[in-house]
Amino acid sequence: MILDTLANWRLYETLSELRSAFEFLEKGGFDRGASRIEIDGSRLFALPQAYTPKPLAEGRFEAHRRYADIQYVISGAEMMGYAPLEALAVETPYDGEKDIAFYHKPEAFSRLMVAGGSFAVFYPQDGHMPGIRIGDEGGAVQKVVMKVLLP
Repeated sequence: MILDTLANWRLYETLSELRSAFEFLEKGGFDRGASRIEIDGSRLFALPQAYTPKPLAEGRFEAHRRYADIQYVISGAEMMGYAPLEALAVETPYDGEKDIAFYHKPEAFSRLMVAGGSFAVFYPQDGHMPGIRIGDEGGAVQKVVMKVLLP
C-alpha cells in the first residue's frame, strides 16, 4: 500500500507496472463523465467516479487478485480503510470475472485520509475500504480509480 500526492509519483517509477497509469493521471483532461476509459485494453483502464462518501457503517473491505488499484482523489476528500488481507475474514468469496472479494470490517484497521491531489495504491495483499466520509458531513468527491493488470 502506498499513500502520497500525485506530484510525487515519480518516486515510485521503479514500479514499472504503475508508470503508464500515473502518466495518464498527470496529463488530466480525461472525460470525467465516462464510466470506463480504455488506455491499454484490459491491461490498464480508468474508472472516473463522482459521489458523496458514505458513512463508515456502510463501508466494506475489498481486495483484488489480478489488478492493483490506484485510487486518485481529484477533488474533495475521503477516508479509505486499510488492513492486510491476512487480517480479514471473507464476507463474499472472490469473483474471478469481477476480480473482487469482499471482507468483514475488522475491529482494528488503518484509516487513511485521502484529499484532493492524493492517491493510494492497493495491491492484492492490501484489503481496502474506499469511499468513506470524513466526520459527520460528507462533501462531493471526484476520483479516478486506475486498474493496473499485474504481471
